[in-house]
Amino acid sequence: MLIALLIIARAAQIGASMLLVGTFTFELLTLGPAGRPASNDLHEVERRLLRLAQWSLIAALLSALLWFWLEVASMNGLPLTRAFSMTAWQAVLFETEFGHVWQLRLGLTLLAFALVALGLAQVQAQHALIMAMFLISIVLLVSLAWISHAAAARVQPLGLVGDALHLCAASFWIGGLLPLAIFLTRTRAPSSLGDRALLVLRRFSTLSLTCVGVLIVSGISNSWLLVGSINALLTTRYGWLLLAKLAAFGILVCLGARNRFVIKTKLTTSPIGPGLLAQLRRNVISETCLGLAVVTIVACLGVTPPARGL
Repeated sequence: MLIALLIIARAAQIGASMLLVGTFTFELLTLGPAGRPASNDLHEVERRLLRLAQWSLIAALLSALLWFWLEVASMNGLPLTRAFSMTAWQAVLFETEFGHVWQLRLGLTLLAFALVALGLAQVQAQHALIMAMFLISIVLLVSLAWISHAAAARVQPLGLVGDALHLCAASFWIGGLLPLAIFLTRTRAPSSLGDRALLVLRRFSTLSLTCVGVLIVSGISNSWLLVGSINALLTTRYGWLLLAKLAAFGILVCLGARNRFVIKTKLTTSPIGPGLLAQLRRNVISETCLGLAVVTIVACLGVTPPARGL
């Protein structure tokens, strides 16, 4: 039961952190100046993105508390009902690396809550405020690498850098899929956002293609550190999970390639119509669901001993 709950907590925490980064990356880099002229549609998209960030923070906070509770029980060898002991949780929070990382994460989460609330109180979030929330979300995400298997690897700096780059690239791409779906939901040709949809799609496509390259390079590096050989990849539970992740990633890349080379080709050669945008929205939602499966596999990898002893 402890392992199952830990997988759920990890998946929620990783997914919420990735979605938070993806939301602000989408607003800064993908939507960006393309949407800056004032319009009611744009204001509604920005408000929905802030609401999405707010729910992501709620999920991150709740899953962080659950994860911490489970770690307290695990580290002290206590049943879950006794993990609330002040001595037990204080020892983990103040005397372990996991606890130090969690202090940072909880503090940044509360700060991000305040900034998101400030953004929602305005008619249109200021660029500086969005940038601040983006930077906070990046630190929240990268801090997960400090408590990962890569942090315990013998080549620690390489492991940490590779894991951090892997998390960021995945968040920019997979974490940006739901914000893209929200944007497309508000896009109605010939609305003001419909006129800008092609530019936004091109930007997201370019960003996702770059992220795939980073994911491949960092993934090879991480696999070498944590698996070490083809035999270990094929004969260990960690290796099997990694193969499942690679299969899901491959399908995700194929779906993204289909969007890039088929649907977006139609968008450039014919007027943007509701039917074509609806098809694109459905494909983006399918990619999002597959991305959720990848996050779940990553959570399982986090509680599974690496194939290569660290």
